[in-house]
Amino acid sequence: MPQPNVKEQIVAGPLQNVSIQFRNEEYIADRVFPIIDGADPKAKITIYNRADWFRDEAGIRTAGTRAKRGGYKLEEVSFSTKEYAFAKEVTDEDRRFAKSKNAPPLQPDQDAIEFATDKVDLKKEIRTGELITTGTWADGNAGGEDAEGLWSPAGSTNTFLADITKAKKAIKSKTGKKANVLVLDEATYLALKECEAILDKVKYTQRGVLGKDLLAALLELDEVLVGGSIKNTAKETKAGTEFTGVNIWEVNAGKGMGFLFHRPKKVGLKTATAGLQVRLAYEDGQPRRVTTWREPAEHQDVYEAAEETDIVLVHADLGYLFKDTYAT
Repeated sequence: MPQPNVKEQIVAGPLQNVSIQFRNEEYIADRVFPIIDGADPKAKITIYNRADWFRDEAGIRTAGTRAKRGGYKLEEVSFSTKEYAFAKEVTDEDRRFAKSKNAPPLQPDQDAIEFATDKVDLKKEIRTGELITTGTWADGNAGGEDAEGLWSPAGSTNTFLADITKAKKAIKSKTGKKANVLVLDEATYLALKECEAILDKVKYTQRGVLGKDLLAALLELDEVLVGGSIKNTAKETKAGTEFTGVNIWEVNAGKGMGFLFHRPKKVGLKTATAGLQVRLAYEDGQPRRVTTWREPAEHQDVYEAAEETDIVLVHADLGYLFKDTYAT
C-alpha cells in the first residue's frame, strides 16, 4: 500500500451543505375556522336564537285587529384568549463554535426562532384538532359518528359519498346553512383518491387527476383541507429520542376522520360559523410576536415566539364529525 494513505488520514466531520430535520410540512389550523383579529381578550359573541327565527308564526290580520307579535331570544358564546409561547436560548459559546471549521452546519439564532415558532404552531394545530375531534356535533355522537372504516374501500362498499350527503342534509335541516368545508386526515384522503365511485365522476373533467380542489368541486364545497400533521406522544426520558407519532386530525389513532362544516367567508354581524379563532394583536399590530433578550450572567440570548388566541366552538349543529373513516 502506498504511503501515506491519504484517505485513512481524513478525520470525519459534518457535511457543511447537508443536514436532516424533521418537522410538520403544513399546518391547517388557521384555515379551518375564520379568524377574528383585534377583539378584546375576554368577550361574548351574541347568537340569535335559532328556534325563534325558524318558527312559522305569521298569520292573517283581519281588519281592525292587530298582527301577531313575537320576539327572539339571544344566546352567547364566551371566549377568553390566552398567550401561548415557547422560547429557546442561544449561548455565546454555541454561536461562536458554530463557526468552527468542523462544527455541524447550524444557524443557532435562526434555528432558535424557527424552533420556538414551530412549537406555537404545533400547539394551535393540536388545540384546533382536539376541539373538533372531542366535540359533539350535528351527528349527535360524542367524538363523531362511526364510519366503520368504509371510506377506504375502492369498490362499491365505500360509503363516503352517501355519508357526506347525509351530513349535508343534517346540517341544512338543523341550521338552514349549507356545509361548505371538509377536513380529512391524510390516510382517508389518500384512500378516497382511489375510490372508484369518485374517480368515475371526475374521469371526464379537464383536470382528470383527483386532488383537493377537484374533490371540493365534486362535493360542491368551497374547500377540502387535509390535516397531515403529527405530534409525538412518547414521554421524554433522559435519552430524549423516544418518538410515537400520532396524527393530530384523528379521533382514534390510525383510523381516520372527516369533519364537514359551515364556514362563512368572513365573520361579521349576522353570520353563522361552527367555530372561530380569536387572535389578539401585539403593540406592533402583528398577531405573532418574536422577541429576544439578553441574559448576561448566562452569556446567552433568548428567542421567544408568542401568540394570544382562543379557539371556540360556536354552534355544534353547523358541523358533522365522522370517526374511524379509514379503519375500524
